[in-house]
Amino acid sequence: MERRVREARLNAALRRRGPTREPYDRILIVCEGEKTEPYYFEDFRRHFRLSSANIEIAEHDEGSNPINVVDYAIKRYRGDREYDRVYCVFDRDRHARFGEALAKIDGERARKKVPIHAVPSIPCFEFWILLHFEYTTRQFEVVEGSICDEVIRLLRSYLPAYRKGEKVFDQLVGRIDAAVTNAKQVMVFHESSGTDNPSTRVHELVDYLRSLKSDTGGA
Repeated sequence: MERRVREARLNAALRRRGPTREPYDRILIVCEGEKTEPYYFEDFRRHFRLSSANIEIAEHDEGSNPINVVDYAIKRYRGDREYDRVYCVFDRDRHARFGEALAKIDGERARKKVPIHAVPSIPCFEFWILLHFEYTTRQFEVVEGSICDEVIRLLRSYLPAYRKGEKVFDQLVGRIDAAVTNAKQVMVFHESSGTDNPSTRVHELVDYLRSLKSDTGGA
């Protein structure tokens, strides 16, 4: 009985102490307000057993435009400079300030002010999800509403019930390698295509996150 009481007290103390910092990079991932992206990366972190003390996924409510994502990420870094890397996950879609957001990230990196990285998807994050199932370089254009609506229409041939803001990682986890391969092939295609529609750099973040434990000899 006394032993069980001691174990219960120890477990309670560990819960109060919070997650343990691991010997790999501390990362901040800032996403747009939609829930799809933060859900994906939270579930990714749990699946690969990355510490929440090292990998922080942040949403913000300061507007969905990419420049708002970048400004928020910079503000968070300036308030806590212990982050080794900061990633901004955002869509091109129809955002007028997409190019401005990329330029600001390039400027911060060039001046070595913030270790910040862009993780754009064109036209939207759903293209990354689609690449889990197929390779495509077809361009997406506005028909009605958002450009992303056409990507979602194709995605529903694989995930019929998909809607923005849903958790889908469990249905994708076995296809991550295929998505990374497809995304890299899309990037190679666009080196000579004259367009970046469609494309994504989410695979760069995914590969980096998957490397963290192996680089430190972890499980």
